[in-house]
Amino acid sequence: MRPFLFLFGCFVLVGAGLQVSHSKYELLLAVNGRHTPFLDSVMPWWTDFGLGWTHVAVILLLFAFAWFRRDRFTAVRWGWLGLLGFALPSLLSQLLKHTFFDNVLRPSNDMIGGSLHFVPGVEIYGYNSFPSGHTITAFSIALTLIYLFARRPLWQVLLFLWACSVGYSRMYLAEHFFADVYGGAIIGVVATALALWIGEKTLPYKPRASR
Repeated sequence: MRPFLFLFGCFVLVGAGLQVSHSKYELLLAVNGRHTPFLDSVMPWWTDFGLGWTHVAVILLLFAFAWFRRDRFTAVRWGWLGLLGFALPSLLSQLLKHTFFDNVLRPSNDMIGGSLHFVPGVEIYGYNSFPSGHTITAFSIALTLIYLFARRPLWQVLLFLWACSVGYSRMYLAEHFFADVYGGAIIGVVATALALWIGEKTLPYKPRASR
């Protein structure tokens, strides 16, 4: 898991530096302002990888793969860890959005709204900006997959880049500021790590000891 954690650590440090040296508007326009017809066609569906149904689909696929290709214990373990890795970050995301940061404006309702590029057909929200739930989901999926079986460095790098690309899509579509994506990534990794730890301690099924 070292390649992923190294890249994530670099992301945290560089992201903190960017927020100190640039305004949230500059960071958003650096992404949203560089739009192309190709990205306009790709980003609306790419960003959907950060929806909850993607996480649920991953859990079901993990369970099915382990059930038919591994053994019952592995299937239960992967399913249980995947479920907790989905539930805890998702609940935390909704709690933060609708309780502590419910009045935080999204880019479209902020003073920068008139300067943004909006992709036709994409529904733009106005509130509950922090944190980015899509980014939380993406980093949660990435960490769960790496923890369970994607241990090769190349897979870890690709999963990290994929999670970042989902966060990037939220800024490209003018749905979130960088701080929302940055916070979402951190929350996704920390909450998922906690969920995986809890899951290992509370496995509902243990393999029978061989005689």
